[in-house]
Amino acid sequence: MRKTTDNMALGMSLGMCFGVALGTAVEKLGIPMGICFGMLIGMMIGIAKDKAVKEQVEKEGYTIKSIEKNDASDDYRIIINNNRGEEQMVNVPIGTMETEQFAVGDIIFMDEDGDIEQAFDEEDE
Repeated sequence: MRKTTDNMALGMSLGMCFGVALGTAVEKLGIPMGICFGMLIGMMIGIAKDKAVKEQVEKEGYTIKSIEKNDASDDYRIIINNNRGEEQMVNVPIGTMETEQFAVGDIIFMDEDGDIEQAFDEEDE
């Protein structure tokens, strides 16, 4: 099974940024310690999110079956299948479609809001 580390890397990056701000604001902490704490906290949050993505991919196994453009609203209708063969339709805004670049057969996961995201980047494959 492929692994995703996208959220861990993003969490570390954001954590370091917040750590610099925290280290600057609290003089006794200092910027280097702020970076370390921020990176550690961001990494832990990112690892937890990556673990949730991996568990959902293993349990549900959502794949994209078809993609259709909705001419009336400039959204895309994406039909996804899970491991049990159950179909579900998801509306995806055009901006998300351009960012994620979904294609038929992609493995995706559904976040807590019901939006879909790529489970793996192309370089992960």
